[in-house]
Amino acid sequence: MLSSVFWKTLYDQRKAILGWGLGLGTLAYFTLLLYPSVQKASVLYDQMLRAFPPEALAFLGNIRSFATIDGYMTGSLLSYLPLVLAIYAIGAAVGLITGEIENGTMDILLAHPLPRWRVVLEKYAALVAALAAICLIFGLSMAAGGLTIGSDVPPGRWLLAGFHLLPLTLLYGSVAFALACAIRGRTAAIATATTLVVGGYILNGLVPLSEHLRPLEKWTVYYWYITGRPLGSGIIPEHVAILLGGSLLCLLAALIAFGRRDILP
Repeated sequence: MLSSVFWKTLYDQRKAILGWGLGLGTLAYFTLLLYPSVQKASVLYDQMLRAFPPEALAFLGNIRSFATIDGYMTGSLLSYLPLVLAIYAIGAAVGLITGEIENGTMDILLAHPLPRWRVVLEKYAALVAALAAICLIFGLSMAAGGLTIGSDVPPGRWLLAGFHLLPLTLLYGSVAFALACAIRGRTAAIATATTLVVGGYILNGLVPLSEHLRPLEKWTVYYWYITGRPLGSGIIPEHVAILLGGSLLCLLAALIAFGRRDILP
C-alpha cells in the first residue's frame, strides 16, 4: 500500500475521512429525525417562508415548502453543506502538495524514479476518492435516517443526494489543488478557493435581488449545484458536467504548473 502514492495519500487521510463523514452523517441523521415534527407544523413554517421576499429564498435553495422532505432537507441542510465540506476539500488539497513541500517529504518522493505528472494524478485521485468516501458515508447516514422516520424515499435517492455534493466540493478542492501546484505557500491558494466558495454562495443569493445582476444567476458556480434536486425532481446532468469539467481544467492546469515549478518551500 505504502509504495503507491495514491494509496499512501488516501491512507494518510483515513482519520479525516471518517471524522468528516461521520460528523456530517450524524448531522444529517438527527436533522431527519426532526422532520416528522416539522411536517406536522409545516403550515406555520410555510407561513414564515412566505414572509420572506421570494428572491431572498435563494439562500435556502429556492424552496417553497417544508412539508416535503426535499424542501425540508434542502432548506435545513443541503443548501449550505457544500460550504462546510469545502473546508475539508480546500485544506486537504493544499496539504497534499504544499504541506509535503513544506515538510520536505516531496523532495524525498521526487527523488525516486517517479514522474511528476504521476504524483499529481495519484494525489488528485486520492482527493477525489476521499471526497467520494465522505459523500458515501453522508448518503448512507441519510438513508438510515430515512428508514428511521419511515420515509418513502428510496435508498438510492439518499445516496444520490450524498454524491450530489461531490461535483461542487471537488471543484473547490481542484482550484486549491491547482494553485498549490503552481505557487508557493498556502495563503494564496486557500484565500482564492475560499473566496470562490463564499463569493459563489453570496452571489447566487444576491443576483435575484437585482435586475441588473439577474442575468448572471445561471452563471454562478453555486447555481449549478442548488438547482439539482436529488430528493425531488432529480439532478441536472448538464450542471454536473459543467462542475466536473471545471475540475478537469484545474487538474490540467495542475499538471502543467507542477511540471514546471521549483520544489521550494
